Amino acid sequence: MKNIKTLCFLILAFGLLISCSNEAEIGSSITIYPILTINGDDIVLINRGTTYVESGAKATAGTANLPVKTSGMVNSNVIGVYKVTYEAFNSDGFSVSAIRTVIVIDPNPSKINLAGDWFRGANKNVITRNSDRVYQCDNATGYITGNDNNLKMTFYNLDDTKIYAPFQENASKTGLSAESNIGTITGANSFNWVLNASGFFGTAVRSFVR
Repeated sequence: MKNIKTLCFLILAFGLLISCSNEAEIGSSITIYPILTINGDDIVLINRGTTYVESGAKATAGTANLPVKTSGMVNSNVIGVYKVTYEAFNSDGFSVSAIRTVIVIDPNPSKINLAGDWFRGANKNVITRNSDRVYQCDNATGYITGNDNNLKMTFYNLDDTKIYAPFQENASKTGLSAESNIGTITGANSFNWVLNASGFFGTAVRSFVR
């Protein structure tokens, strides 16, 4: 009986050894995620009629350089807002992307000065002028005056009829990011736009007067 038990044990052990030796090895790998950097500024302001020179972007994964796909066209002869997108992939298929915003403005001096106190209902939006077509406001949506969610944004008077605020991170004290559509300057004392802001504001048309 003792010999039979010993024989059974040896057979079982030998079977386990064979089973373990036939198992496939478990492989492992490390993914190095891509990093993309825009060459130059991510917001570019140029006068209509000026030649736009594309600076491109650089992407890497560790020490390896990655090809960058660029899409989007800029027509510097037409006033407006243009987006140039850059995208790259690492060897595992993970992607990274970035966007450059190119703003084409009227080269002539503006006839409308938007600096001053503007109102949406009873809510005040104070606008200051940084240069001829570049401004900053402290309440881009015309929300409750003094609220921590108010958006402080830089924006541009494109040609005295169009107004635009490019995407800006942490535009409010609460960390909201926002971008406007190409809004409308309807006169020296009125304008409107739509703000796309993360996490709080809707996309209603915001009309201001002074």
